[in-house]
Amino acid sequence: MSTPLVTVICTANICRSPMGQAILQAKADAAGLKINVNSCGVQALTGKRPDKQALGALQRAGYSIGEEKRAEQLLMPQANAAQLMLVMENRHKQWIMQNFPAYSGKVWLMGHWNGQSEVADPIGQGPAEFDACLKVLESEIDLWLPKLRALL
Repeated sequence: MSTPLVTVICTANICRSPMGQAILQAKADAAGLKINVNSCGVQALTGKRPDKQALGALQRAGYSIGEEKRAEQLLMPQANAAQLMLVMENRHKQWIMQNFPAYSGKVWLMGHWNGQSEVADPIGQGPAEFDACLKVLESEIDLWLPKLRALL
Protein backbone atom coordinates (compact mmCIF):
# COMPACT_ATOMS: atom_id res chain seq x y z
CA MET A 1 0.00 0.00 0.00
CA SER A 2 1.36 3.43 -0.89
CA THR A 3 1.98 6.14 1.69
CA PRO A 4 -1.09 8.38 2.07
CA LEU A 5 -0.77 11.91 0.74
CA VAL A 6 -2.19 14.94 2.53
CA THR A 7 -2.27 18.20 0.55
CA VAL A 8 -2.37 21.50 2.43
CA ILE A 9 -4.05 24.27 0.42
CA CYS A 10 -4.24 28.05 0.60
CA THR A 11 -4.55 30.82 -1.97
CA ALA A 12 -1.12 31.47 -3.52
CA ASN A 13 0.86 28.57 -1.97
CA ILE A 14 3.55 30.89 -0.63
CA CYS A 15 2.58 31.49 3.04
CA ARG A 16 0.08 29.35 4.93
CA SER A 17 0.11 26.12 2.96
CA PRO A 18 3.93 25.76 2.80
CA MET A 19 4.05 26.45 6.55
CA GLY A 20 1.27 23.90 7.09
CA GLN A 21 3.11 21.41 4.88
CA ALA A 22 6.34 21.73 6.88
CA ILE A 23 4.60 21.61 10.27
CA LEU A 24 2.31 18.68 9.42
CA GLN A 25 5.15 16.62 7.94
CA ALA A 26 7.39 17.27 10.96
CA LYS A 27 4.66 16.52 13.50
CA ALA A 28 3.51 13.40 11.62
CA ASP A 29 7.09 12.13 11.41
CA ALA A 30 7.63 12.78 15.13
CA ALA A 31 4.40 10.90 15.93
CA GLY A 32 5.38 7.94 13.75
CA LEU A 33 2.51 8.64 11.36
CA LYS A 34 3.54 7.52 7.88
CA ILE A 35 2.16 10.18 5.53
CA ASN A 36 3.54 12.40 2.81
CA VAL A 37 2.54 16.06 2.85
CA ASN A 38 2.60 18.55 0.02
CA SER A 39 0.92 21.89 -0.63
CA CYS A 40 -0.82 23.75 -3.45
CA GLY A 41 -2.76 26.92 -4.03
CA VAL A 42 -6.11 27.65 -5.63
CA GLN A 43 -4.57 30.77 -7.24
CA ALA A 44 -0.93 29.75 -6.95
CA LEU A 45 1.95 32.03 -7.79
CA THR A 46 3.36 29.08 -9.69
CA GLY A 47 7.10 28.66 -9.42
CA LYS A 48 7.66 31.14 -6.57
CA ARG A 49 9.52 30.21 -3.40
CA PRO A 50 7.61 30.53 -0.13
CA ASP A 51 7.41 34.09 1.22
CA LYS A 52 10.55 35.11 3.16
CA GLN A 53 8.42 35.86 6.23
CA ALA A 54 6.96 32.33 6.09
CA LEU A 55 10.44 30.84 5.79
CA GLY A 56 11.58 32.99 8.72
CA ALA A 57 8.67 31.89 10.90
CA LEU A 58 9.38 28.24 10.10
CA GLN A 59 13.06 28.66 10.90
CA ARG A 60 12.37 30.46 14.20
CA ALA A 61 10.08 27.58 15.24
CA GLY A 62 12.55 24.87 14.21
CA TYR A 63 10.84 23.71 11.01
CA SER A 64 12.15 23.67 7.48
CA ILE A 65 10.82 23.20 4.00
CA GLY A 66 13.10 22.04 1.22
CA GLU A 67 14.88 24.46 -1.08
CA GLU A 68 13.03 22.81 -3.95
CA LYS A 69 9.60 23.96 -2.70
CA ARG A 70 7.89 26.15 -5.27
CA ALA A 71 4.29 27.34 -5.44
CA GLU A 72 2.08 24.91 -7.30
CA GLN A 73 -1.45 25.29 -8.63
CA LEU A 74 -4.00 22.72 -7.49
CA LEU A 75 -4.96 20.82 -10.63
CA MET A 76 -6.80 17.55 -11.27
CA PRO A 77 -3.72 15.31 -10.85
CA GLN A 78 -2.93 16.80 -7.42
CA ALA A 79 -6.56 16.59 -6.31
CA ASN A 80 -6.71 12.98 -7.47
CA ALA A 81 -3.46 11.97 -5.74
CA ALA A 82 -4.39 13.34 -2.31
CA GLN A 83 -6.22 11.18 0.19
CA LEU A 84 -7.04 14.34 2.16
CA MET A 85 -6.96 18.05 1.34
CA LEU A 86 -6.77 20.54 4.21
CA VAL A 87 -7.77 24.08 3.27
CA MET A 88 -7.27 27.34 5.17
CA GLU A 89 -10.56 29.07 4.33
CA ASN A 90 -14.10 28.11 3.38
CA ARG A 91 -13.63 29.84 0.02
CA HIS A 92 -10.81 27.40 -0.80
CA LYS A 93 -13.15 24.51 -0.06
CA GLN A 94 -15.83 26.08 -2.25
CA TRP A 95 -13.32 26.59 -5.08
CA ILE A 96 -12.32 22.92 -4.98
CA MET A 97 -15.93 21.74 -4.81
CA GLN A 98 -16.76 23.90 -7.83
CA ASN A 99 -13.72 22.91 -9.90
CA PHE A 100 -13.29 19.30 -8.77
CA PRO A 101 -16.68 18.17 -7.42
CA ALA A 102 -15.71 14.50 -7.49
CA TYR A 103 -13.12 15.20 -4.77
CA SER A 104 -15.30 17.27 -2.44
CA GLY A 105 -15.50 14.42 0.08
CA LYS A 106 -11.81 14.65 0.87
CA VAL A 107 -11.68 18.43 1.41
CA TRP A 108 -11.68 19.61 5.01
CA LEU A 109 -11.09 22.94 6.67
CA MET A 110 -7.79 22.99 8.60
CA GLY A 111 -9.77 24.38 11.54
CA HIS A 112 -12.53 21.75 11.30
CA TRP A 113 -11.86 20.39 14.81
CA ASN A 114 -11.65 23.93 16.22
CA GLY A 115 -15.17 25.16 15.52
CA GLN A 116 -14.69 25.32 11.73
CA SER A 117 -12.21 28.18 12.18
CA GLU A 118 -10.28 29.64 9.27
CA VAL A 119 -6.55 30.36 9.26
CA ALA A 120 -6.03 34.06 8.48
CA ASP A 121 -3.61 35.01 5.70
CA PRO A 122 -0.55 36.92 6.99
CA ILE A 123 0.64 37.97 3.50
CA GLY A 124 2.19 41.43 3.46
CA GLN A 125 2.56 41.54 7.25
CA GLY A 126 5.55 41.24 9.55
CA PRO A 127 7.27 38.51 11.54
CA ALA A 128 4.87 38.71 14.49
CA GLU A 129 1.85 37.97 12.28
CA PHE A 130 3.63 35.08 10.56
CA ASP A 131 4.69 33.66 13.93
CA ALA A 132 1.07 33.94 15.10
CA CYS A 133 -0.15 32.18 11.96
CA LEU A 134 2.39 29.41 12.54
CA LYS A 135 1.10 28.96 16.11
CA VAL A 136 -2.47 28.67 14.80
CA LEU A 137 -1.34 26.07 12.27
CA GLU A 138 0.48 24.11 14.98
CA SER A 139 -2.67 24.07 17.14
CA GLU A 140 -4.91 23.00 14.25
CA ILE A 141 -2.46 20.30 13.17
CA ASP A 142 -2.23 18.99 16.74
CA LEU A 143 -6.00 18.48 16.60
CA TRP A 144 -5.72 16.71 13.24
CA LEU A 145 -2.95 14.22 14.14
CA PRO A 146 -5.09 11.66 16.03
CA LYS A 147 -7.79 11.96 13.37
CA LEU A 148 -5.25 11.35 10.61
CA ARG A 149 -4.07 8.20 12.36
CA ALA A 150 -7.67 6.92 12.31
CA LEU A 151 -8.50 8.15 8.78
CA LEU A 152 -5.37 7.11 6.94
